[in-house]
Amino acid sequence: SSGINAEWPLRPGMSADLWLLNSCTVKTPSEDGLRNSITSAHSLGKKVVVAGCVSQGAPDTKFIAGLSIVGVQQIDRVVEVVEETFKGHSVRLFGQKKDGVKKLGG
Repeated sequence: SSGINAEWPLRPGMSADLWLLNSCTVKTPSEDGLRNSITSAHSLGKKVVVAGCVSQGAPDTKFIAGLSIVGVQQIDRVVEVVEETFKGHSVRLFGQKKDGVKKLGG
């Protein structure tokens, strides 16, 4: 058991210790929204993991410095990244998956 209790959507009276934020391909609006969400999470004392195209395409962007990032092709490892983030580690998983020498996806 991962120890993670995921209920969606959050209802009034519920809280989350970590925000998992997904960004998509329309760069400017998504980047602005991601930046604002990260700022909000930090102001509430939440841990943050970011996923998706924006964070993978610009992992050295100042507003995601030090955050855990799950690349598009590694989304199946999101639970591992969340667990490591809870332990205080910053994890960054990028790249393409490979099966032997054959690339899978993306």
